[in-house]
Amino acid sequence: MKKMLAVLMAGVMAVGLMACTTQQSAPAGDSSSGGSDSSAEEPEADAKADDASKESDDTGGSKGTIVFSTKTITNNEFQRVMAEEAQKVVEAAGYNFELILSGDELAVAKQVENIENAINKNVDGLIVAPMDGSAVIPALEKAKTAGIPVIIADAAIDEGHEDLYATYVGSDNYKIGQEAAKQMIDKIGEGEVVMVRGASGAMGGELRAQGFTDGLEGSPVKLVNEQSGEWQSDVAMQVTENMLTANPDTKGIFLCSDGMLSGVISAYQNKGKTGDDVCVISVDGNISALDAIEAGTCYGVVAQYPGVIGQKSAETLLGILSKETDPDTLEKFIDSGYFFMNPDNIEESREIAY
Repeated sequence: MKKMLAVLMAGVMAVGLMACTTQQSAPAGDSSSGGSDSSAEEPEADAKADDASKESDDTGGSKGTIVFSTKTITNNEFQRVMAEEAQKVVEAAGYNFELILSGDELAVAKQVENIENAINKNVDGLIVAPMDGSAVIPALEKAKTAGIPVIIADAAIDEGHEDLYATYVGSDNYKIGQEAAKQMIDKIGEGEVVMVRGASGAMGGELRAQGFTDGLEGSPVKLVNEQSGEWQSDVAMQVTENMLTANPDTKGIFLCSDGMLSGVISAYQNKGKTGDDVCVISVDGNISALDAIEAGTCYGVVAQYPGVIGQKSAETLLGILSKETDPDTLEKFIDSGYFFMNPDNIEESREIAY
């Protein structure tokens, strides 16, 4: 009996050992194991992780980097909308988007430095909204030497340097100034007007001012004074008050950007005038400017399309990078258009204002 019991126990132990061995050697993920075991898949997962890490180290997990250089998006809705729309297009195409700001409306030297830093990083493309049409030229020459394609957005650079960029996307600022002059003439008929210019050297503002001046030629409306508001509301208020003091019979004010509008309105109100006394025409199309039109403190705004400028700039640059677009075949200017907002088209203007 003892011998039989020993043999029986030995047999049970052998069967148990075989069962245990069979369970441990079951294929990973096989339902017969009572659960899944991912150990067989780990080498492949590690390889994928290594590849992803390498790609991230090389390109940040993208096709490359596109830099957008402008002045500031603080209290500047135009630049903000333009940059945001460009970013959507760039990131949808698989590129990193880097917005580099100068931090101030007048920090021209900082923009030049920012562009040069981007070139030194060997970015894939540049979208530049120039603060000064002359100051950025040396930096753009460096981009050309480095083989980095450039799109100019919103404001032009000095003539004679068209070889430094693929195309310029923006409104026809000279025509915008002419449109403002036409609307001023239609509204006041005759009399004296003054103009609040943008910052010196900013080609967009310079062209608007020139278009306005030329648009008044030969008409009963006379431009009697003009000063720079430097794109800033407080400066615009001060210079407008000065001009109204020197020219008390002023019937109209043209300013080169909505960013200065609140200052201009405060200035004429401080002089005891109302929107009925002074016809104010601005440029850009900010929602606050449209509110001023509804309130009767501003007559009209020649509105631009910042979103279109940003989107088209990015699309054009991406076409060049993908080699779907030959930059030599591009027109040097792509017109994004404009629209005159006034009390007669408030609802339509609401769809355009930003």
